[in-house]
Amino acid sequence: MSFWSEDSNQPGRQGVAFPPEVVCDAGMDQFITKHADKLQGTLSCFDRVLFRGYLPFFSGYAMASFLETHGVYRRDVKRFVLTQAYRLKDHARQMAAAEGRPYQYFGERTKKEDLAREVAERDGITEGLVCVFATVEPCRTFSLRWREGSACLQWARRKCLILYYYFMDREFGLIHVRLQTWFPMQVQVYVNGHEWLARKLTRHGVRYTKHDNAFLWLEDFPRAQRFADRFVSLPWVARLDRYPVR
Repeated sequence: MSFWSEDSNQPGRQGVAFPPEVVCDAGMDQFITKHADKLQGTLSCFDRVLFRGYLPFFSGYAMASFLETHGVYRRDVKRFVLTQAYRLKDHARQMAAAEGRPYQYFGERTKKEDLAREVAERDGITEGLVCVFATVEPCRTFSLRWREGSACLQWARRKCLILYYYFMDREFGLIHVRLQTWFPMQVQVYVNGHEWLARKLTRHGVRYTKHDNAFLWLEDFPRAQRFADRFVSLPWVARLDRYPVR
């Protein structure tokens, strides 16, 4: 695939601008060709992957229709949405307490994944909920605006409470579910393809050396690649759906 665009260095002429992934692959192929005599093998696999979902409100009109269906008048919109946000926060606290796991709010930027991993290692968590973190972050939500004496809902950039549920999964290792507490309540599920592959190799007795999130050495490159190629075809809904519904 290629795209035609104006060549900024030569006005009036047309040039070809390749998508970033094509340029990246071409550069990698050149690197592999140049250093082929020094390489033991190559591995292509997914790294960090995000799955996103949200309530189907694609406009202020759709949100207004939802509120009308639930008998929420314009003057009660703010109270309604804040009540739903509080319910989500309260659920997070109760869920953490019920499973004996920590709930913590951060008022400043924190490396949440590193901290969650430390908590899991400290408490010996090999499966299940590790912790729940909360913080305020920018979000895309709705705002009630008045125009010519009437109120309307429209998209707006605001800040709201974001909940991070960290789980230790048997297949994927440390994953998290990020939940926006304001409408449209976007949910994001994070998985690490390298961690999934490492666990797959371990279960099948394929030795490897891994530092942080990078593979430094593999005993069997072709077999590792065959495993990695299966990642994209996993039954994702069945594997991950159980986390957001909690």
